[in-house]
Amino acid sequence: MLLIEAEQICRFFIAGKSSIPALSPISLKVYSGEFLVVTGPSGAGKSTLLNLLSCLDRPSSGEVRFQGQSFSNMTEQKIALLRNSSFGFIFQTPHLLMDKTVLENVALPFHYGLPVSRAVVQERCRVLLEYVGLAEMESRYPNTLSGGEMQRVVFARALCREPDVIFADEPTGSLDTENSRKILTLLKDQTTQARAVIMVTHDQEPVDFATRILQLDKITTDTSLV
Repeated sequence: MLLIEAEQICRFFIAGKSSIPALSPISLKVYSGEFLVVTGPSGAGKSTLLNLLSCLDRPSSGEVRFQGQSFSNMTEQKIALLRNSSFGFIFQTPHLLMDKTVLENVALPFHYGLPVSRAVVQERCRVLLEYVGLAEMESRYPNTLSGGEMQRVVFARALCREPDVIFADEPTGSLDTENSRKILTLLKDQTTQARAVIMVTHDQEPVDFATRILQLDKITTDTSLV
């Protein structure tokens, strides 16, 4: 099933009389069950592409569609609801709330979007914590966890709304080999459940888990505005 389609999207920023490119025009399609790994050097636009595909940012030109619906035709409120219900996010920095327990952190996406009963929320979050191997840590706080454990909490949080697409921006960048492989294995497992995974990375190991690899080249030129 086609989930995301990008048509000639690019991104640039204006600085004075110059247009600074952040992503060269690119078209691609992402299907359910796919593990797309985006690689390339710093400055190639990997994170920019991820932000455009997930509608965390808007393209300077071109169009992104999710299940046939164009982001350009959606209000900000509708886009926010879409991200909450259909997209899961894992970043290099965990971004956990230190004054919340592990269970409360996993449940955060349920504070937005369509309401779900407290009982269902807790059951769902506990199932996910068991899935990522942290069932016994639900009452602990993030500052008592290792880096790998915090990233698995984030992984569980990304799954709690049962998304169609998981966006992962350098999710293993700060992890050791063992914890990195745990996260990659969990991501790969999600593709067997008809979810798509789009991952940005500098590392070589994730390439071995990919069903498709997109190599971006570094952008080196600025364009003067006429």
